[in-house]
Amino acid sequence: MPTTIHADPSGLTLRLGWLDRVLALRGDVRIHASDIDVIAVVPDGLASVAGIRAPGLGIPGARKIGTWRRRQGATVAVVRGRGPALSITATGGPVRRIVLSAPDAAERAAALQAALAGERS
Repeated sequence: MPTTIHADPSGLTLRLGWLDRVLALRGDVRIHASDIDVIAVVPDGLASVAGIRAPGLGIPGARKIGTWRRRQGATVAVVRGRGPALSITATGGPVRRIVLSAPDAAERAAALQAALAGERS
């Protein structure tokens, strides 16, 4: 099963696929709707993930899968290669940001925002 992201009016869930779960050394991530600040598209997912990797897989210029920690909070990344990615920023909780590679990031961002608002697509 691949890594997927789902949203509903109560919040957003990042479900890691079995391989990403092993490489990231972590489980799924849930962010409550009230904690979601911004859902955006970043042009280069690899460049947008910064901090100290702990734990996870980091291959320079190729992959970042796991948790990156900074003073501002933890980022959970599932990024493969340079290209567009979803960036979800939260205001509270242990995970402050999720970055997920997606060639169709703009469409996914719009779908997530609509699902959080309770709209049917």
